[in-house]
Amino acid sequence: MPITLGPRSRIAFRRSISGIYLLLFPLPWLTRGGSLAGIVAFIAGAAVFLALPFLPGRLAVPIAVRALIYAFIGILLIPFHGYWGVFFISAAATCGAITNRRLGLTMLAVILCVCASLTWLAYEDLIGCLITIIVAIGTFATMVLSMDLHQRNEALAAAQEEIRSLTLIAERERLARDLHDTLGQSLTIIALKSELAHRHLPHDTSKAQDELDEIGQRARNALAETRQVVSDMRVTSLRDELASGVAALNDAGISTESSGEPGLMPAYAEAVLAFALREALTNILRHANAATCHIAFRQRATAVFELMVRDQTRPRHDSNILLSFREGNGISGMRRRLAEIDGRLDLTPRPDGLTLIITLGDLS
Repeated sequence: MPITLGPRSRIAFRRSISGIYLLLFPLPWLTRGGSLAGIVAFIAGAAVFLALPFLPGRLAVPIAVRALIYAFIGILLIPFHGYWGVFFISAAATCGAITNRRLGLTMLAVILCVCASLTWLAYEDLIGCLITIIVAIGTFATMVLSMDLHQRNEALAAAQEEIRSLTLIAERERLARDLHDTLGQSLTIIALKSELAHRHLPHDTSKAQDELDEIGQRARNALAETRQVVSDMRVTSLRDELASGVAALNDAGISTESSGEPGLMPAYAEAVLAFALREALTNILRHANAATCHIAFRQRATAVFELMVRDQTRPRHDSNILLSFREGNGISGMRRRLAEIDGRLDLTPRPDGLTLIITLGDLS
C-alpha cells in the first residue's frame, strides 16, 4: 500500500533529506583519523537530527528549538574533531523556516557568533569557519525563499479553491435563471391551457381538443428547451467547440473557415467563450440563410482577446433580409454570461448578413 505524506510531512521530509550533508562531518577523519567514540557520537547526533522533523503531535519540537538543538549537537561533537560546523549550517537553515522573520534573523546571528567563537576557542581553521558562515547564510536565505514560495503556493491553492466554489455557485444560479426563463413561461401557459380545456369539456370537445393539442406542442417545446439548457452545461474546450461547430456548418452546406488561434486563457473564460461560440453557430444553423461563415480569433492588444463570427447570406429575391441573430434568450444569455467575466457582445447587421464580435479584457 503506497504511503501518502501530507503537506507538513512533505516539508519535514525535504528538510530531513538535507541530512545528507551530515556526511561531511567525518571527512576530517580521513587525514586525522577517527575514534570509535567519535563514530558512535556522530551516529547518535545524526539520528536525533533526522528524527526531529518527524516527531508527531505533542512530541513535535518547535522550529526555533530545533535550530538550537542542531547547534547544540554540533557543540557536543567538537571534541571528536569532525566537521561539526555542518550542524551549525543546518541550524541556520532551520532559522530560515521560522515564521517570525525577526526571531529567525536574531537566532541566525546568535548561532553564527557562537560558531565563530567556538572556532576561535578550539583553535580551528578560521578560513574554514568563514566558509561555514557564508554557507550558513546562503542556506538561511534559500530556506526563507523556499518558505515564502510554499506560503504563496498555499495561498494560490486556497484562492483557486475559492474560485472553483464561486464558479460552481455562479453556474448553479445561471442554471436556475435559464430554467426559469425557458420553463417558467411554458409551464404557466400549459397550466392555463389545461384549465381552459377542462372548462370546454364536455360541451365543446372541438375547442378542448385544440387546447390539448397546444398543450402537447408547448410540452414538446419545453422539453427541447430543457435539453438545450442541459446541453449548455457540457464542459468542452473552445477548440473542440470550434471543430464541432465548423463540421456542423459544413454538413449544412455552409462554407466555413476559421483564422487565428484561441490561445491560452483561464478555464472560466474559455467555458464562457465556448458557450458563446456554440450559441452563435447554432443561430446561424437555425435562423440564417447563410452561404458562408468566417470565425476569427484575434489578439487586438495586450490582454485583450476578440472572437468574431461573420456570416454572409445567400442572395434573396425579396428585400426582407432574415437576420441570423435575434435578441432572444440565446443572445441575452450570451450577454449575461459575458458580462460576468467583463466581456462585451457587439452585433452589427449588414445587408448581406451579420457580424458578431465578442471582446474580453484582462484575463490575468
